[in-house]
Amino acid sequence: MTTRPPARAFSRLRSPRPGTTCGSMLGALFLVFGLFCAGVATPPALAAAAQTAAAPIKDAPKDVDKTQQSDTANSGLGWNAVSASISRQLDDSAAVLKQVFATLNRKDVNTGNNELDGLSAQVQKVQQNTQDAVTQIQSYDSITESFLKILGPKAADNEDASVTAQRQRMQQNSQSVKSALMRAKLYNLQAQQLNTAINARRTRLQHAALSERTVSPLAPRFWNTLLTERAENRYSLHAGGVLSDWLYLLIGCAITFATIGLSSPLILRLLKRCGAHFRPATEDSVKEALSGSIIAITLNGALEALLATLVWFIWAAAALPDGGGPIGAIIGETVPVCGFIIGAGLPIFGRSGVLAQGNPGERKALRGVDWILAISVLLLDLLRAFQAQDAFGQTLQLLLEIAFSVAIGLCAVDTFRRLGNQNDTRGFAPSALGVSSLLLAVTVISILLGYVAFAFTLNGWLLSLGTGVAIVTLLGLCWRDVLDRLFSEGGFFSLRLVQLGLTQRRLSQIGVILSGLGNVLLLLLLFSIAQTDGSFSVADITNRLWLLFVGNTIHGVKISLDTVVLAIVLLVVAYYAIRQTRGWLRDRFFPTTRLDIGSRTSILSIFTYCAWILVGLGILSIAGVSVQNLTWVVSALSVGIGFGLQSIVQNFVSGVILMAERPVRVGDMVEIAGTRGDVKRISIRATDIGLSDGSTMIVPNSQFITTSIKNATLSGATGVLTLTFKIPLTTDPEKAKAMLLEVAAHRDEVLATPSPKVRVSAIADDSLTMTLSVALISARDGGSVQDAILFDVFRRFHAEDVAITTA
Repeated sequence: MTTRPPARAFSRLRSPRPGTTCGSMLGALFLVFGLFCAGVATPPALAAAAQTAAAPIKDAPKDVDKTQQSDTANSGLGWNAVSASISRQLDDSAAVLKQVFATLNRKDVNTGNNELDGLSAQVQKVQQNTQDAVTQIQSYDSITESFLKILGPKAADNEDASVTAQRQRMQQNSQSVKSALMRAKLYNLQAQQLNTAINARRTRLQHAALSERTVSPLAPRFWNTLLTERAENRYSLHAGGVLSDWLYLLIGCAITFATIGLSSPLILRLLKRCGAHFRPATEDSVKEALSGSIIAITLNGALEALLATLVWFIWAAAALPDGGGPIGAIIGETVPVCGFIIGAGLPIFGRSGVLAQGNPGERKALRGVDWILAISVLLLDLLRAFQAQDAFGQTLQLLLEIAFSVAIGLCAVDTFRRLGNQNDTRGFAPSALGVSSLLLAVTVISILLGYVAFAFTLNGWLLSLGTGVAIVTLLGLCWRDVLDRLFSEGGFFSLRLVQLGLTQRRLSQIGVILSGLGNVLLLLLLFSIAQTDGSFSVADITNRLWLLFVGNTIHGVKISLDTVVLAIVLLVVAYYAIRQTRGWLRDRFFPTTRLDIGSRTSILSIFTYCAWILVGLGILSIAGVSVQNLTWVVSALSVGIGFGLQSIVQNFVSGVILMAERPVRVGDMVEIAGTRGDVKRISIRATDIGLSDGSTMIVPNSQFITTSIKNATLSGATGVLTLTFKIPLTTDPEKAKAMLLEVAAHRDEVLATPSPKVRVSAIADDSLTMTLSVALISARDGGSVQDAILFDVFRRFHAEDVAITTA
């Protein structure tokens, strides 16, 4: 289906008579600009479309097909340019979903955890692709609807045939866009449902495996079955079996571990010569020695992990066909962890390690723990690989899992028993010994009752979790120590950054933020390790960590770590951008205007609130939250407003009114509920009023709207002071009036215009009441000026022996 370009359709809204070419060209250019803002057309396509629209229509040859002209102008522009690729993308997504659905519903083959993980990764990818497709198609849908609004739903009288044809093509395009949008949303929903089904299937498999009961090793049938499986077990070790290269695999593991053991002291000595800080502990400074040597310990572990990986892959490429198959791949993924454990354990438990001089008893109690832990991790992954590949018969597999579970429990009990005899570890060793003994008892009882899978899973998960906690803690301490050294005051890195204009306080804040981010990533790594159910496969851990970053879409809202990080970055950038803009307005722009302080404060407040509202909408857009997703939020807010949020909403609306109408501004002197003070700040909820005693009264904004407020400075900065006096009847009134005016004229705070006035307000039997009214420069000077005038009046009248009192 071909269509004329939108620019040509807009230019033909009028008949192509001479004199209308300029108007149609401008219309086309505006339309092309709108397409560019919507992200539909690329700059080369826009240039071609603009050039085509600018060409006079009357110059086109009459024998050229109009449809061909439209196709030429429309190349690379509009829905037709991307509809084919989007359709192929949706077809591929449909094929993947169909394949995943068929795999989940197979009845002849049981789907394992590894296969479920692969299916989950495919569904997650389809879900992300369809969500991106929905976003892309929606933009074309809005543009097509805009064209149809311009062209109108029906043909007008005497309408040009080209406009009618263009409307028909746009309607066809609209149907095609809506159909593709419906397909994308449908596939996205199906992907969500399949992901839920996969998670439910995985949960059922885990529960079934934990609750599966087999023959107890105490029963003779267990050992009879083991003898009958001899042929099956031997087949795995011969040609064509999973472990046909078992001898080379064993030799490769031995060479790798031997290389780790022999090279670790050399690497540690090299690190010391290169300046790595390492010091053995004394009897009183074991913790300080560990803290001071944490970087050297971590570097030695990282280098050993790298060396172990290199040695194994060289051996696998040289001696093992196909890299040793799936078993070789599992070993290759686990030896980095084993190398790190042994490499980090030597600086701690070695002969010249941290514990060598500080507490030889602890070193003796923990001797060989690093090697036992590394070999246990490797055996755990191998046993899981044997189970996934059906390397042995079921009974032999159960026997290996029994031996592994009991050995792990015995090693833990023996280690904590030896630590219980040391002074420094007596605080936690007895408790740890009790817990490990309980776990050993649970393991033995479970095995005797036939719940071997439960015992193996429990010990394997605790082993991987404990190892993960140790590794993550070591990496976290190393990261913090590195940041402390980088951003410490007087350090090499800090001095260079200070020269660039950063303060030491800012460097400390950067160090704390980076330390927090590193701890968050390490916690996510630990969470990924805990999710693997005891496996220390690097690929499995990386896949689960990646799923945490990619996330999932729940009820139309995308929840993922990258979305959270992007939202946090947007908040931080927006905070500094808004603060810098406020500073520029306050310090650079407002001083060049005639705005008073109240107007400036209102503009800054309104700008700040509007900017944060836009930032909030941007974050919601990043998360994919739409109006439909917020329906329940609006409903909850409406119920909350009806029950208990009336005052909050009332104060909010009143704050908006105060900032817009400005009946009260910052700097005004107001009197509310008998209290007088200066307005210091107007926020969206309340207003701060500074009182004469230095305190601050916080008044809800609704009181400024619903009650009477006296604003002494609203009409101007001047104030009026009125004082009333009583003088004896024997005193000459003219003389008293002259003395009062004389006192007022000598005060600098009193304005000459309007001039002070003295009036007689009352006459009594023994006194005459006179009122002095003066205009002040500032209404805030009323109290001090009143005191000064009263003092001057008393002194002046006392000099004339005239008794005067205030009324």
